[in-house]
Amino acid sequence: WYSYRTSITSLVIENGVTSIGYSAFYGCSGLTSITIPDSVTSIENGAFYNCYRLTSVTIGNNVTYIGVGAFYGCKGLTSITIPDSVTEIGDSAFFGCSGLTSITIPDSVTTIGSEAFYGCSGLTSINVDENNTSYKSIDGVLYSYDVKTLIKCPMAKTGSITIPDSVTSIDFRAFYLCSGLTGPLNIPDSVTSIG
Repeated sequence: WYSYRTSITSLVIENGVTSIGYSAFYGCSGLTSITIPDSVTSIENGAFYNCYRLTSVTIGNNVTYIGVGAFYGCKGLTSITIPDSVTEIGDSAFFGCSGLTSITIPDSVTTIGSEAFYGCSGLTSINVDENNTSYKSIDGVLYSYDVKTLIKCPMAKTGSITIPDSVTSIDFRAFYLCSGLTGPLNIPDSVTSIG
């Protein structure tokens, strides 16, 4: 059905399916919503790559892995709930999801890949469940749990932020295209590395 992929507007993933494979729905640009059943445990790399009309995704409660670029380029996506079962969010998982305004990381997540939220130009806050022991959110900015690494400032965040004195490193592209921030941005003496 690959040659008809742009004409597909809806689909049903039946209960019993355990994995959504690599690039399974790559380029299904007519797809607007998807429900992933509880039987699914992994959403593999590029599964919904460039499904740019996708506005709604419901992820089942047993998914543990959201793969590299799983929702890459899904710019129509305005909200997504990551269930408590997810432990890993791959590199560039939500790359270019410019319609997202906020996202909540559940307490189960232990790994967030590089540039997971790169290009999310509408994102104003990244929230982390208070029981998460790997990551922390302070004023909508993503940090490591020990608040030693500033990982990501949401691209659409406005105003100013205060970097805690505990921070020793600022990640690669942490403030990339954060054009709504107003100064001054004071980097504390504790910082020894800027990506």
